[in-house]
Amino acid sequence: MPPSSDFWRRAKTPASILALLSLILVCVLFFFLGKWQWDRTQVILDAERAATMAAVSVSEIEQPLDPQDYGRTVTATGSFIDSAQVRIGSRLSRESIAGDWIVSALETQTGQLIAVVRGWVPQGQLFTTPVGTVSLEGVLQPNDTFYASGSDSGGEIVTIDSQQLSQLWNAPLLDGYVVMQSQSPMEADSPESVPPTISTAEVAFPLQNFFYAIQWWVFALFAVTIYIRWLVVGVKLRK
Repeated sequence: MPPSSDFWRRAKTPASILALLSLILVCVLFFFLGKWQWDRTQVILDAERAATMAAVSVSEIEQPLDPQDYGRTVTATGSFIDSAQVRIGSRLSRESIAGDWIVSALETQTGQLIAVVRGWVPQGQLFTTPVGTVSLEGVLQPNDTFYASGSDSGGEIVTIDSQQLSQLWNAPLLDGYVVMQSQSPMEADSPESVPPTISTAEVAFPLQNFFYAIQWWVFALFAVTIYIRWLVVGVKLRK
């Protein structure tokens, strides 16, 4: 490394000052190009998250379920089938009170059937099934895979599996099930809503735009390195 006095003498020459000004201009350009790509990364993330969180009709979800649809907010309009409902015991309310989940089959306006967790009720409490057409919004969940052999016993089941429920109710069901969050019209004695097991999943991070942003900032650092190296080599050649 050359003495600092020689280095700074070289840096004060007109050519070096011009090179420094060019370096500053290039670094500023690369910085804003990197920031533009970084901001674009955030815009893409926000757009994909908004698209994922937007409610979509359950009939528009492709079958069988794709993991990217787990946790999607869905809507459905139809009527509950009074004879197609079961209870899941040993479930806690939001206040940690023991009770049951009520699972019913909803026949949509398109003629499809899907299992819906209508909510929680205290143990032993009777409940009524809404009569007529209802509109609901809920969160789509995959079939439960634990205790897969759990079967119906006295109107109670252990897990929620659309295939098992299809056999139990003797009717084809859509894959997965919906944890209902709201219903219209809502009856006074409706079960208490329960939180979904899987909420809207995080979208994939747009790595391409992210690396583009890093790339421009690396280019700026590389330009600074080249400038310093040019000064050092110039001092050495003058000796």
